[in-house]
Amino acid sequence: MWNRHARNGALLAAVLLIGACDDATGPADTDAFDAQAALEDYAALEKILETDAFAGLRSLDGRTPFSGAAAVGTLGALEAEGAAGFALELFRRARASADAPSIEGAPLISDRTRGSTFVYDPTTDGYEIDEDREGAPATGVRFVLYEVDGSGTPIVDREIGHADLVDEGDGVEGIALRLSVVSDGRTHLDYRTTLASNESRGTLTVAGFVQGDGDARLDFDIRADGSDLNGREELDVVFDLSVASRDFHIAGSVSGVSEGNDDGGDLDVSVRHGAESFQLSASVADETIDGTVRLNGDVFALASGPADDPTFTTPDGGSLNGIEVLVLVSVVDAAEDVFDFLEDLVDPVDNLVILSILL
Repeated sequence: MWNRHARNGALLAAVLLIGACDDATGPADTDAFDAQAALEDYAALEKILETDAFAGLRSLDGRTPFSGAAAVGTLGALEAEGAAGFALELFRRARASADAPSIEGAPLISDRTRGSTFVYDPTTDGYEIDEDREGAPATGVRFVLYEVDGSGTPIVDREIGHADLVDEGDGVEGIALRLSVVSDGRTHLDYRTTLASNESRGTLTVAGFVQGDGDARLDFDIRADGSDLNGREELDVVFDLSVASRDFHIAGSVSGVSEGNDDGGDLDVSVRHGAESFQLSASVADETIDGTVRLNGDVFALASGPADDPTFTTPDGGSLNGIEVLVLVSVVDAAEDVFDFLEDLVDPVDNLVILSILL
């Protein structure tokens, strides 16, 4: 997820210690864009995703009958490496389940489970139905959410709200699930996940919003298309994310991601910070990036070297200053962060998405 990687500390430090950057080395073009404002946009985005409500949602992973580590079926948890590995493995599992008896139009959440409320049981480290709890949606289930400790484990005596999972797939083709999180009387998350798949192709969509504790809100729309043609698996992702209150917008695509090179592919990413806009066009192969960054349409920098630690230079091979490099790192990382964000959203329900079974 955004700046969850090691660079996050450097980015936030750059915002807090911006005054110390006045003597940064680099070309005399530090006024080319407002680097401080750009970094503050990323810090604001991270803050939206740091709420107790979002942490509560993430704590569901592996603790409910609907998420990967739970003992449902025989496929077990999704074990995947790399930013795109989760999505690639998800499509692999979904295609494998395509040979199972079809349940098109049938409920994913069965009548025996619908209307139930699940609470956390610290003795099993899992969620169990509480027959005395009411308020769950008629066509879905409710999970009580809690504050989490440093390891992400729910603290059972600190309830903060609930997550409602609603099955919207009755009578329709494919899978359609809606998940919303309410905490302190406020809806912090509301998004819809769909999946349509067969033995060779699959399309996963996740769209909705995440509301921070303040006024800032992240709206997102992500579509992932997976294919297996002639024995070659590939993944294409298109994404659109915005924080309207900051006029901050990230959009783009990653295409041609394949098994064994799940951090590779072609990148086309646009990031707008107010009136200023970056465009990244790059290819990643063998963990090496080769790309061009444009600022407001003009070539601003070149990216090369290791994809996880690229080198940025001016078009003529000169140096950029430190805070400019931090912003460009965030532009390049945007695609990887989208994959991480997608995983966080799908994790709580991935068994329903992958196995398409009645629960």
